[in-house]
Amino acid sequence: MNSILKGMFTACLFYPLLLNAQSEIDALRYSQGSIGSTARSLSMGGAFGALGADFSTLGINPAGIGFYRQSEFSISMGFQNRNIESDYLKNKNSSNQFSVDMPNLGLVLAYPKTREMGWKQFGFALGYNRTANFNSDIYYEGKNTDNSILDSFTDQIYLDGGATEDELYQYYAFGADLAYQTYLLDPDTLNLNQYISVIPNGGAYQSQSISTHGGMGEFSIAFGGSYNDKVYFGVTLGFPNINYEEESTYEEKDKDNEITSGDSLNFIDFKAMRYEQYLKTTGNGFNAKFGVIFKPVDWVRIGAAIHTPTYYYMNDHYNSSMSSSFGNGASFNYDSPEGSYSYNLTTPFKAIGSLAFIFGKYGLVSFDYEFTDYSGSNLDASDYNFSEENKIINKIYSGFASNYRGGVEMKYENFSFRAGMAYYSSPFNEQYSVKESDQHVISYTGGIGYREKRFYVDIGYSLSKRNEYYSPYTLSYENVPGTVLKRTDNRVITTVGFRF
Repeated sequence: MNSILKGMFTACLFYPLLLNAQSEIDALRYSQGSIGSTARSLSMGGAFGALGADFSTLGINPAGIGFYRQSEFSISMGFQNRNIESDYLKNKNSSNQFSVDMPNLGLVLAYPKTREMGWKQFGFALGYNRTANFNSDIYYEGKNTDNSILDSFTDQIYLDGGATEDELYQYYAFGADLAYQTYLLDPDTLNLNQYISVIPNGGAYQSQSISTHGGMGEFSIAFGGSYNDKVYFGVTLGFPNINYEEESTYEEKDKDNEITSGDSLNFIDFKAMRYEQYLKTTGNGFNAKFGVIFKPVDWVRIGAAIHTPTYYYMNDHYNSSMSSSFGNGASFNYDSPEGSYSYNLTTPFKAIGSLAFIFGKYGLVSFDYEFTDYSGSNLDASDYNFSEENKIINKIYSGFASNYRGGVEMKYENFSFRAGMAYYSSPFNEQYSVKESDQHVISYTGGIGYREKRFYVDIGYSLSKRNEYYSPYTLSYENVPGTVLKRTDNRVITTVGFRF
């Protein structure tokens, strides 16, 4: 029984959220980032919490600014190929999307050494780091002999206690009302304010394509320095932004001419339906990061950093449409109104502990441990308190998720050779986690760099894998087929820097 409930809950968790509702899915989507915004940090698995002198440290441990001995300008170009494999009702599909972005643009001003009161070095930095890439394409298809997305509309109405035809537009303008207006739902003459579907017993071929675009990035201003070349400190003020866009097309078709609807409906010969949804989310926020690095001896560095929660002001814009066709040649289509909603999102607190060993001119080894409290995410708005949604966040997400990063760099003359690995554990509490799709991430990284006194160029590569569970809709009374989405990201970053 517990396994059944777990499966139903997971299906619900990854149900594509109703376009006029914000949920725990938003909290998770905007709380997770990617490793490395520069080629050097990417190639070492993002393990830069105790190293410094790389612009990515603004987003990890800003105390690393204190290690800069020269001013520097850096810029990066990123390339990513994302492959997603799906297996839905024994039908396998695969999709790829290639994207280009700018992971990093930064300026660091290093001030000359001073002997006053033991302060040795100061640095000021500002710029941009890209923290997540949302570009992806998903496609799945298969014949569902048990139920239909139309059942999810009638189920929702039933659970809400029924709805008159006039109330359908008021409360279900982006879903059930569209099905009603296109004759996919009809009033149940035997059950007041309830509805019946033209696909009462399943049997349709279901397919869906989902295309997402955008990303997250952060504009940063940071200050750091060193005391007696032993203790390094830093503070980053971050101004993150979100740009997320999703387009979904869901279809059901009676390819085998097996579906019969019943005499109570206007049309008993269903052929096809199409349900299109669009969502665009933008957000701007604020956070702060505080870090310290201690160097007890020249070859050891110990780092610690805390990241405050990020406070976002969010805006959603959404719409949907539905069309239907029947065997007698009739076809219908209907559009929803344009919807919009503004709300606030708070993403988790983080803490990072780091350790690095420096082997002079030969290379280094670095490790990071990161703790994240996903259960601390929170939604709120001026006209709605999101109490139920926040209870779900607190219940299903882990309050102590552990992430691990490690990297090594070997030097030979002006060249550096790097490798790394990162593991991000599941954001879910164990009882709400499905083993094969718990969203843990594992990344393997590597790269090479060339450095001269005034110039350097780095190239980094990462291979990342994660699995997610996806279900097109949910029902309160039976399971709905879903698919494990196997995502593979191949990412390359090239960084060019100039020192002055």
